[in-house]
Amino acid sequence: MIACAPDMTPEIAERRGVEPCILVTLSGIRPRRNLDGRARVLADIGLKAAMSGVDVAGYMALIRRYRATWAVAPDAFGDFRGTLALWHRYAPLVAKHARPVLVVQEFHEMRPAVHALDMGIERVALPMRRHPDVPCTKEPRLCAERAARALDLLCGRAGHVHLLGPALRALRILVPRLRECERQGTLVSFDTIAYHRAPDSVTKRALGGRWQPRNAEESLMLLDAWLRLALAARP
Repeated sequence: MIACAPDMTPEIAERRGVEPCILVTLSGIRPRRNLDGRARVLADIGLKAAMSGVDVAGYMALIRRYRATWAVAPDAFGDFRGTLALWHRYAPLVAKHARPVLVVQEFHEMRPAVHALDMGIERVALPMRRHPDVPCTKEPRLCAERAARALDLLCGRAGHVHLLGPALRALRILVPRLRECERQGTLVSFDTIAYHRAPDSVTKRALGGRWQPRNAEESLMLLDAWLRLALAARP
């Protein structure tokens, strides 16, 4: 399983049993340290751009600057048809520099996921930070149940499935399903920026009663704690 975060380090990834990946986004999320030239990078336009429109030239510059391994193709939040139109327009451009990933909007209806497979698209992403009708931080089980149904269809058929910004509780529910995906030959990854806030009261106490980190070292501590909790699967 591959975990992507702006501050991901090989040491944290090894400790938590995941493969490291760096996340960069058009909305300004960047790594705080120099990248290892061998590091895999995921580029994403971010939720705001998906909702209001993407600066394609700026996004392509971001992809080139960080030599992204994978790049989420420009998408339209909550609109699968609109996202497909953007895919046909921009995926060939993205593919010149990175492996393009299609965001399967409205995947809980299943038809979009089926259509993506029928089109021969092998790299897909499921939005897990927010759905059009619900924020996944408030309804993690609902979002996880929707994703689980999509994974039942995609695993073993898609080459790579990525979860975009899953809430900690949603990811914990999905970990067993993701492990099964890997056994079926599908590459699995997820990204997070949620560790910029302490994930539990124990970690908060370690920060001296604060929820937010003050420096890069504390951010790494929170990332490690977030992954420890997120990968501890629960039914």
